[in-house]
Amino acid sequence: MQEAKKLHAHIIINGFQQQETYYLRKLITFLTISNPSSLNYARLIFDQIQHKSAFIYNTMIRAYSSSCNPQNSFVLYDQMHRNGRPSVDKYTFPFLLKACSVLGDIRKGEESHCQVVKNGFGSNVFVQNSLIHFYGSNAKISSARLVFDEMLERDVATWTTLVSCYSNHGSIETASKLFKEMPEKTVVSFSAMITGCVRKGRFNEALEFFRELQIRGLEPNDSAVMGVISASANLGSLDTGKWIHSYIRNKKGNRFDSYMNTALIDMYFKCGSIKDAIHVFQGVKVKLVGEWTAVISGMAMHGFGERSVELFENMVELGVKPNAITFVGLLSGCTHAGLVKEGLTYFKRMKSEFGIEPTIEHFGCVVDFLSRAGLIAQAVTFMNNMPLKANAAIWGAVLNACRVHKDVEVGEVAARWLLREEPWNAAVYMSLLSLYTEADRWDDVVMVKREMKEIGSRKSPGCSLVEVNGVVYEFVAGDKSYPPALQVSLQIDESIKEVKEDYGNLWD
Repeated sequence: MQEAKKLHAHIIINGFQQQETYYLRKLITFLTISNPSSLNYARLIFDQIQHKSAFIYNTMIRAYSSSCNPQNSFVLYDQMHRNGRPSVDKYTFPFLLKACSVLGDIRKGEESHCQVVKNGFGSNVFVQNSLIHFYGSNAKISSARLVFDEMLERDVATWTTLVSCYSNHGSIETASKLFKEMPEKTVVSFSAMITGCVRKGRFNEALEFFRELQIRGLEPNDSAVMGVISASANLGSLDTGKWIHSYIRNKKGNRFDSYMNTALIDMYFKCGSIKDAIHVFQGVKVKLVGEWTAVISGMAMHGFGERSVELFENMVELGVKPNAITFVGLLSGCTHAGLVKEGLTYFKRMKSEFGIEPTIEHFGCVVDFLSRAGLIAQAVTFMNNMPLKANAAIWGAVLNACRVHKDVEVGEVAARWLLREEPWNAAVYMSLLSLYTEADRWDDVVMVKREMKEIGSRKSPGCSLVEVNGVVYEFVAGDKSYPPALQVSLQIDESIKEVKEDYGNLWD
């Protein structure tokens, strides 16, 4: 910035402040991309130029579209449009549409679309791609598809943008179909499918797309890598998680950013490898709130609530400010460790000391640890005084605690609330059955079973995930359609069954 200001001084001394020159263009371009605070300085220079070109206008519109004040892009566009000079060009509208996407302003985006057509840029690929992105980012999938279908010429960015629209906001099946039709696939299109599958909970499919990316010899970008880490975490696929960790370590050394470190710590905890999670955490030289939050939440997940509390205090002592997610992990740790007093203290400190407003997740944690400790009346009082309405997760925590502590009265209230909201939820019926059975209220047991039969509710079959050679297989109770790779285990089961039938006495 110091050198830029010196250059600006030379421009003023030489009398070029009010006319656009090559040096002035370069200076404004530098100022708009260097840092957010220099944008105002760029605007002061811009305003002093008497005869501005479309390039200078576009540079400023682009800068504002990525800033905290994207609405200023429209102010400059209106100025261009009102003066009639300079004329807009094919670069103006993509930046303007980006501002619409950031603001989520559908009306302005549609108005910009009209201006695109009016100014003769309706068949420009660059502009059309921006229109697809605008409509897709605002979940207007049908409009995005209409622009795509009307295009006479499409490039790889066109296909990738539409695939991203469907994978993020529409149908993953349609996205997959479009992906297969793409004449050319890039790492960006693979990344769109991977992140889309993860967002939709299709974790196995995300790993399949990643394997295909590798087979094609493409190097995954950070987005694809983060998607695979997330998929591995949700599937509990430790082998795949370790492989991707090794892969990115070979590519980047140990120079991971905070997001990558946080994702890896979270993945190892969810895969059950506490040792690997701690190893990643300890290897981070400068630990930010993301890494601390991941390890606090991970220890809580595995029942080490006291350790979560210790880590939290260490974090605060080192001057790292916790965020709302940190407190969800901390309060969850208090829940699993039965630390009621500590949990209430941290809940109060959250707002008084750190200025964090509690969300429904934090209130839910408090209700959960009070209920688990058998303080059900206190939990209900806390719920009634909450500024937010209790959701299904909170009522579910109360119901589970009532089943354990045999509080039929409150349990009935919780179950009936849940059944009003989720009448199809068989798990609620099963909890209610257990509650009545423990209380020897057999007439109520019969009544609940009758209700389940009338609405066709039945308990969902249990399922298990098994990882074999890096591939995760799902087993559902009663399902015989297992993958060929696991047929051997079925044959062994059949053999054992035959032995039992033929040599039952010896077996016993």
